[in-house]
Amino acid sequence: MSKLMGKLIISKVFENLLKKNKVSLRAVSKGTKVPVSSLSEWKKNNRNPNAEHVARVADFFGCSVHYLLFGDEDPSEPMQKILKEEFFKGTFEVTLKRVKVDGDNT
Repeated sequence: MSKLMGKLIISKVFENLLKKNKVSLRAVSKGTKVPVSSLSEWKKNNRNPNAEHVARVADFFGCSVHYLLFGDEDPSEPMQKILKEEFFKGTFEVTLKRVKVDGDNT
């Protein structure tokens, strides 16, 4: 979770991604089909983003949606990546074991 306790900080993250990647709002808009006006509002922190638009912009920058919204990586994301990219390649062995929990009579 981010240092801001889950507060959306998309405006700061988005601004940093624009600078780091040396791209304009117009270039992001063209690459994502998200209106320049929406991106401009994100940058000014005047509008909460549409989920579909966030996903497109995250894909454009090659980052996660969680990173774009909160400025840090989702702790569950590495496991999701493994499941998406590696699990069906047969490279893992999974073992499930039932453990007894207090009050469990089974």
